[in-house]
Amino acid sequence: MPDATARPERIDRPLLWQPLAAWRNAAGLAALSPWLGHAGSLTEKLRSVVGAAFHVRVLHEDTAPLGAEDAVLLDTVPGTAARLREVNLCGQCPLVYARTLAPAQAADWLQDLNARSLGDRVFAQAGTERGAIEVARLDATQSLYRAAIQGIDAPPAVLWARRSVLEVHGSRLLIYECFLAVPAP
Repeated sequence: MPDATARPERIDRPLLWQPLAAWRNAAGLAALSPWLGHAGSLTEKLRSVVGAAFHVRVLHEDTAPLGAEDAVLLDTVPGTAARLREVNLCGQCPLVYARTLAPAQAADWLQDLNARSLGDRVFAQAGTERGAIEVARLDATQSLYRAAIQGIDAPPAVLWARRSVLEVHGSRLLIYECFLAVPAP
Protein backbone atom coordinates (compact mmCIF):
# COMPACT_ATOMS: atom_id res chain seq x y z
CA MET A 1 0.00 0.00 0.00
CA PRO A 2 1.45 3.42 -0.95
CA ASP A 3 2.51 5.82 1.78
CA ALA A 4 -0.33 8.34 2.29
CA THR A 5 2.16 11.08 3.18
CA ALA A 6 4.21 10.71 -0.02
CA ARG A 7 4.11 13.72 -2.37
CA PRO A 8 2.17 13.02 -5.53
CA GLU A 9 4.05 13.28 -8.82
CA ARG A 10 3.90 16.77 -10.29
CA ILE A 11 1.64 16.83 -13.32
CA ASP A 12 2.07 19.71 -15.71
CA ARG A 13 -1.07 21.60 -16.54
CA PRO A 14 -1.09 22.42 -20.27
CA LEU A 15 -0.35 25.97 -21.31
CA LEU A 16 -2.80 28.06 -23.26
CA TRP A 17 -0.82 29.91 -25.94
CA GLN A 18 -2.79 32.69 -27.63
CA PRO A 19 -2.12 35.91 -29.54
CA LEU A 20 -1.47 38.87 -27.23
CA ALA A 21 -4.80 40.47 -28.21
CA ALA A 22 -6.67 37.51 -26.72
CA TRP A 23 -5.25 38.42 -23.29
CA ARG A 24 -6.17 42.14 -23.43
CA ASN A 25 -8.40 41.96 -20.33
CA ALA A 26 -6.00 39.88 -18.23
CA ALA A 27 -5.02 41.44 -14.90
CA GLY A 28 -1.45 42.65 -14.60
CA LEU A 29 -0.68 42.50 -18.30
CA ALA A 30 -0.86 46.18 -19.31
CA ALA A 31 2.74 47.02 -18.32
CA LEU A 32 4.13 43.95 -20.10
CA SER A 33 2.19 44.31 -23.35
CA PRO A 34 4.88 46.42 -25.11
CA TRP A 35 7.45 43.76 -24.22
CA LEU A 36 5.33 40.75 -25.09
CA GLY A 37 4.31 42.15 -28.46
CA HIS A 38 7.76 43.44 -29.49
CA ALA A 39 8.61 41.81 -32.84
CA GLY A 40 12.23 42.99 -32.98
CA SER A 41 15.19 41.92 -30.89
CA LEU A 42 14.27 41.62 -27.21
CA THR A 43 17.99 41.90 -26.44
CA GLU A 44 18.14 45.28 -28.14
CA LYS A 45 15.01 46.50 -26.35
CA LEU A 46 16.33 45.40 -22.94
CA ARG A 47 19.74 46.92 -23.65
CA SER A 48 18.09 50.24 -24.53
CA VAL A 49 16.55 50.33 -21.05
CA VAL A 50 19.24 48.85 -18.79
CA GLY A 51 22.30 50.00 -20.77
CA ALA A 52 25.72 48.65 -19.90
CA ALA A 53 24.27 46.50 -17.09
CA PHE A 54 22.80 44.16 -19.73
CA HIS A 55 24.37 40.70 -19.79
CA VAL A 56 23.50 37.10 -20.60
CA ARG A 57 23.81 34.37 -17.98
CA VAL A 58 23.98 30.91 -19.55
CA LEU A 59 22.01 28.44 -17.44
CA HIS A 60 22.08 25.25 -19.49
CA GLU A 61 23.02 23.92 -22.92
CA ASP A 62 22.31 20.40 -24.12
CA THR A 63 20.54 18.28 -26.69
CA ALA A 64 16.92 17.26 -26.09
CA PRO A 65 14.20 15.47 -28.07
CA LEU A 66 11.43 17.75 -29.32
CA GLY A 67 7.98 17.29 -27.87
CA ALA A 68 4.99 17.10 -30.20
CA GLU A 69 3.98 20.77 -29.92
CA ASP A 70 7.52 22.09 -30.35
CA ALA A 71 8.08 19.78 -33.33
CA VAL A 72 4.96 21.13 -35.07
CA LEU A 73 6.15 24.71 -34.55
CA LEU A 74 9.56 23.82 -35.97
CA ASP A 75 8.04 21.88 -38.87
CA THR A 76 9.70 18.60 -37.96
CA VAL A 77 8.74 15.31 -36.29
CA PRO A 78 8.35 14.70 -32.54
CA GLY A 79 11.41 13.16 -30.94
CA THR A 80 13.81 14.92 -33.31
CA ALA A 81 17.00 15.87 -31.49
CA ALA A 82 17.32 19.62 -30.96
CA ARG A 83 19.95 21.86 -29.46
CA LEU A 84 18.60 23.41 -26.25
CA ARG A 85 19.93 26.65 -24.75
CA GLU A 86 18.58 28.27 -21.59
CA VAL A 87 19.73 31.71 -20.44
CA ASN A 88 18.74 34.64 -18.29
CA LEU A 89 18.82 38.06 -19.91
CA CYS A 90 19.89 40.30 -17.07
CA GLY A 91 20.34 43.88 -15.95
CA GLN A 92 21.00 44.31 -12.24
CA CYS A 93 18.88 41.16 -11.81
CA PRO A 94 17.46 38.49 -14.13
CA LEU A 95 14.81 40.08 -16.34
CA VAL A 96 13.92 37.34 -18.81
CA TYR A 97 14.38 33.58 -18.87
CA ALA A 98 14.85 32.45 -22.49
CA ARG A 99 14.79 28.91 -23.86
CA THR A 100 15.76 28.25 -27.47
CA LEU A 101 15.26 25.00 -29.35
CA ALA A 102 17.03 24.43 -32.65
CA PRO A 103 16.78 21.21 -34.67
CA ALA A 104 20.00 19.93 -36.28
CA GLN A 105 19.75 22.10 -39.41
CA ALA A 106 19.51 25.24 -37.22
CA ALA A 107 21.84 24.25 -34.36
CA ASP A 108 24.75 26.27 -35.78
CA TRP A 109 22.96 29.45 -34.69
CA LEU A 110 23.46 28.38 -31.06
CA GLN A 111 27.08 27.27 -31.54
CA ASP A 112 29.79 29.15 -29.66
CA LEU A 113 27.49 31.86 -28.30
CA ASN A 114 28.82 31.48 -24.77
CA ALA A 115 27.57 34.61 -22.94
CA ARG A 116 26.55 36.38 -26.16
CA SER A 117 22.90 36.92 -26.92
CA LEU A 118 21.23 34.89 -29.65
CA GLY A 119 19.33 38.07 -30.56
CA ASP A 120 22.60 39.83 -31.38
CA ARG A 121 23.50 37.03 -33.78
CA VAL A 122 20.23 36.42 -35.60
CA PHE A 123 18.94 39.99 -35.83
CA ALA A 124 22.28 41.04 -37.36
CA GLN A 125 21.35 38.84 -40.34
CA ALA A 126 19.39 40.39 -43.19
CA GLY A 127 16.07 38.64 -43.69
CA THR A 128 15.54 37.40 -40.14
CA GLU A 129 11.80 37.04 -39.57
CA ARG A 130 9.82 36.40 -36.43
CA GLY A 131 6.67 34.33 -36.79
CA ALA A 132 3.49 34.95 -34.86
CA ILE A 133 4.01 35.75 -31.19
CA GLU A 134 1.90 33.71 -28.79
CA VAL A 135 1.48 34.57 -25.11
CA ALA A 136 0.74 32.39 -22.07
CA ARG A 137 0.22 32.91 -18.36
CA LEU A 138 2.46 30.60 -16.30
CA ASP A 139 2.24 29.38 -12.73
CA ALA A 140 3.85 26.68 -10.61
CA THR A 141 1.81 23.94 -12.29
CA GLN A 142 3.86 24.27 -15.50
CA SER A 143 7.41 23.05 -16.09
CA LEU A 144 8.29 26.20 -18.07
CA TYR A 145 7.50 28.32 -14.98
CA ARG A 146 9.60 26.05 -12.76
CA ALA A 147 12.53 26.26 -15.19
CA ALA A 148 12.23 30.05 -15.40
CA ILE A 149 12.32 30.65 -11.63
CA GLN A 150 15.36 28.47 -10.88
CA GLY A 151 17.74 30.60 -8.82
CA ILE A 152 15.24 33.46 -8.39
CA ASP A 153 15.00 34.40 -4.70
CA ALA A 154 11.40 35.65 -4.58
CA PRO A 155 9.62 34.51 -7.74
CA PRO A 156 6.21 35.93 -8.57
CA ALA A 157 3.27 33.54 -8.41
CA VAL A 158 2.50 34.22 -12.07
CA LEU A 159 4.79 34.83 -15.02
CA TRP A 160 3.89 35.96 -18.51
CA ALA A 161 5.71 34.31 -21.38
CA ARG A 162 5.80 34.50 -25.13
CA ARG A 163 6.95 32.11 -27.79
CA SER A 164 7.73 32.55 -31.44
CA VAL A 165 9.68 31.00 -34.26
CA LEU A 166 12.58 32.92 -35.73
CA GLU A 167 13.47 32.09 -39.29
CA VAL A 168 16.94 33.05 -40.44
CA HIS A 169 18.45 31.86 -43.72
CA GLY A 170 16.01 28.94 -43.90
CA SER A 171 16.66 27.78 -40.32
CA ARG A 172 13.88 27.76 -37.74
CA LEU A 173 14.52 28.48 -34.05
CA LEU A 174 11.80 28.22 -31.40
CA ILE A 175 12.18 30.77 -28.62
CA TYR A 176 10.35 30.90 -25.30
CA GLU A 177 10.80 34.08 -23.24
CA CYS A 178 9.46 34.32 -19.68
CA PHE A 179 9.37 37.78 -18.14
CA LEU A 180 10.72 37.79 -14.60
CA ALA A 181 11.17 41.50 -13.84
CA VAL A 182 11.13 43.89 -16.76
CA PRO A 183 11.91 47.60 -16.36
CA ALA A 184 9.45 50.15 -17.72
CA PRO A 185 10.12 50.92 -21.39
